[in-house]
Amino acid sequence: MAIDFHFDEQQKLIRDSAREFFRKHCPPAAVRAAAKATEDFPAELWAGMADMGWLGITVAEEFGGLGASFLDLYVLYPEMGRFLVPAPHLDAVVVGAGLVSALGSVEQKQAILREVVAGKLLIAPALTDTGGFGAEDITTEARGANGGYVLNGTKLLVMAAGAANLLVVAARIAGAEGVSLFLIDAAAPGVAREKLPNIAGYPLYAVTFTDVSVGAEGLLGEAGGAWPALEAVLDKAAVLQAAMVAGAGERVLEIAVDYAKNRVQFGTPIGKHQAVQYLCTDVAVAQRHTALLALHAAWRIDRGLPVAREASLAKAMAAKAAAVMTFSAHEVHAGIGFMEDYDLSMYTRRAKHWESHLGDRRHHLERAIALTLEPAA
Repeated sequence: MAIDFHFDEQQKLIRDSAREFFRKHCPPAAVRAAAKATEDFPAELWAGMADMGWLGITVAEEFGGLGASFLDLYVLYPEMGRFLVPAPHLDAVVVGAGLVSALGSVEQKQAILREVVAGKLLIAPALTDTGGFGAEDITTEARGANGGYVLNGTKLLVMAAGAANLLVVAARIAGAEGVSLFLIDAAAPGVAREKLPNIAGYPLYAVTFTDVSVGAEGLLGEAGGAWPALEAVLDKAAVLQAAMVAGAGERVLEIAVDYAKNRVQFGTPIGKHQAVQYLCTDVAVAQRHTALLALHAAWRIDRGLPVAREASLAKAMAAKAAAVMTFSAHEVHAGIGFMEDYDLSMYTRRAKHWESHLGDRRHHLERAIALTLEPAA
């Protein structure tokens, strides 16, 4: 089957609209301010994204969304990376709302998704316990009690938990096999949210659950049966994370090339030197590889084809590229690239988070190898 790497007219329109919207609302000064603000993200930016329909692109029309394709959503993400958009779209919409769409009952979808699409309800996925990325690394315990459950455990690196209304929590039911997901009110008794300092400037939290009660209606999907759907949603998110890295790489390359052209030493622009040209080439190659792998995986998702291996390959490449692109750009700039008020430093800080978010390079390479060696069904 031939792969079409071209976007259709609707996708081009969404991409161009996103670039203009983010250019206006996310200039470097606004991104810096958001990283230092007490709020998790700018409320007016989120409201604007809701007005544009971007909080419900792939949500079914019957639940208030646009019911559009994955590629219609994909085209937003290189632009989010280029402008370092300070909004939790990937975690809250793609993962959080995506899990509700995949596993929720009709009643849960009606109650939650319309509010998400309108920008009135924020979901924070609370999935990571120990830092690992597989099903075996989920250790939070859910104990059956009074017809419902009681949860205990701590989740790490939960994006925008401070602003969240609802948490999607991965846990294991005591005495049962498999991973389960629970919908928990972020303000419920026993839920504690602690903001974590981090180099990226993201609103990341540790969320601790101490004897948190949730009724049977808070179970998302079947008890013990959530992992396949969770893994599929995380694969989609990994592809979009890779697209974000590729979009950021385009801007990092522009910054590096502009500096190489305009920085003059001993009467000559430093870009005249092959060593500097090689560094810029390293940025370009890493960016292009990431973009192609991400788009290939997105195309497969759009066609309903198996994508686990391709998603892991794209995310593994993105994790490597996030490091390579920023390192090479700093080599071009020398010391000035580390100044806080110089734009390159913002990309470098975000890149440290992107390297491990949704699985680091080693995890995804090992997963891709295992899937490649897996015997055909």
